[in-house]
Amino acid sequence: MAVPSQLKITQQQQVLFPDFPSQEYEGRVARLRAEMERQGVDVLLLSQESNVRYVSGMYEVGWLVPAYLYAVALPRDETKSAALFVPEGDQIQTQASWIETVVRWDFPVGFYSGQVGLHLVQSLARWLEWQDLQDGCIATELGSHFRMGLSIECFDSLRRELPTAKWTDCGPVIWPVRSIKSPEEVRRLREACRISCLGVRAGFEAMRVGASEREIANVMAARMHSEGSSEIRFLSLYAGPDRAMWADSIPRREMILQPGSLVQFDGGCTYDGYFCDFKRMASLGPPTAEQQRYYDLARASHQAAIEALQPGAPASDVYHASQSVFEAAGLGDFVAWCQKMGWSSVGHNVGLDIHEMPGISIDNHAPLQPAMVIAVEPFVWHGGGYPFWECSGKYGLEDVLLVTENGHEMLTSEALINHDLWIVE
Repeated sequence: MAVPSQLKITQQQQVLFPDFPSQEYEGRVARLRAEMERQGVDVLLLSQESNVRYVSGMYEVGWLVPAYLYAVALPRDETKSAALFVPEGDQIQTQASWIETVVRWDFPVGFYSGQVGLHLVQSLARWLEWQDLQDGCIATELGSHFRMGLSIECFDSLRRELPTAKWTDCGPVIWPVRSIKSPEEVRRLREACRISCLGVRAGFEAMRVGASEREIANVMAARMHSEGSSEIRFLSLYAGPDRAMWADSIPRREMILQPGSLVQFDGGCTYDGYFCDFKRMASLGPPTAEQQRYYDLARASHQAAIEALQPGAPASDVYHASQSVFEAAGLGDFVAWCQKMGWSSVGHNVGLDIHEMPGISIDNHAPLQPAMVIAVEPFVWHGGGYPFWECSGKYGLEDVLLVTENGHEMLTSEALINHDLWIVE
C-alpha cells in the first residue's frame, strides 16, 4: 500500500547509541503485545516521556519544551510496523531508537503564535488510517497515574479526526510489563541507589547547626553527580520544627538548621533514566526521648513491611504488616484515621518514573512478583497524631528493594548508610 501523501516518513537504516540492546526491546514489545491481546487493544499510542522512552528507546532534551511533542504507536498485529512521531529536525535523535518508521511533523509558521501540534495530529490520524486502525481500540495515557505528552487541544483534535475509534487507558497494558524489571533495568536501579546513598551520607556528614537546607542538599547533589548520576529530579530535605510537616519540600536557603531540629531526606538521583527514592533522618543534637520513641516505632513498622515483602505475597500484606506495629503500640486511631482519609499505601514500584504501579496499598491484593523493584515507606506522626497537618513531626524511612525468587534484596545499602537516626554532635 502506497504511503499517503500527507505523511513525511523516514525509514531508519541504523541505530546509534541505543538506550538498551535490541533484545531488550524485542522482549518488551512481545510482552506488550501479549497484554494488548488480553485487553483487546489494537494499538498503543503513547506520548508520556517515560512510556515513549520505554517502548522506543528515544530520549532527548527536547522533552523540556512542552511544544516539542513526541509519540510512539505500537500495533498489536506484529505484521504492522511501529512508528515514532517527532518534530521535523529530530531525525538524528531518532537514530537512538530501534523503530525504523519515523513520521516527521511540521511546526507552524512562527511557532509561538500558531497551534503547535496540528500537523502531528493529522500525521497520527493518517498513519492510523493507513494501518487500518482508525476503527480500532486505541490505548493511551488516560489514567490518573499518567501525564499524556499531547496537549488537551491536540488530543481533542485527534479524537475528532478519528470519530469511530474506541479509546481506553493504557495502564492495564503498560503496568504489567513495566513493573517487571529486566536485569539491565535492575543494574541501573541498583546504581542509582548506590549513588544516592553516598550522596545522602555526604550531606549528613556535612550537616551542622547554622547550615541551610539548600547548603546540605547541594552537598548531597554534588556527591551524587561526582559518583556518576545522570540527573537529580527529586531531592527533598526539610528540617523542623518550623518545617516538620512540610514533607517533600524543596530545600530552601532561608531555612536554617537549629539545635534540636529533626531533618528528613527523601528522594535520590536517576541513573540512565532510573530513579532511586529513599528516606533517612537526622537529628541536630541528641533527640528527645519522645522523638526517639516515635523514630524507633517508625523503624519497626518499616522493618515489618520489609519482612513481608516476599514473592507471591499479596501487596496488601506489606501494608497490614506495617500498620500492625502501630496498632500494637496503641495507635489504632491513627491507623483508622489514615485509612479513612485514603492514606492507606506504604510503597510503590519504581523505575523510569519515581512512582510506578502497582502500589503497595490496603486494596491491592495482587501477588508480588520476582523482578519488581519497590520503594517501601510507612510513616507515623509525632504522638500518633492526626490530622497530620496539625502535627509537629513526621517519622519514616524508605528503602528500595528488589523482589527476588526467594525473598528480597535491599538496593539502598545498609552498608553505605544504615537505618539509625543520624545524630549530629
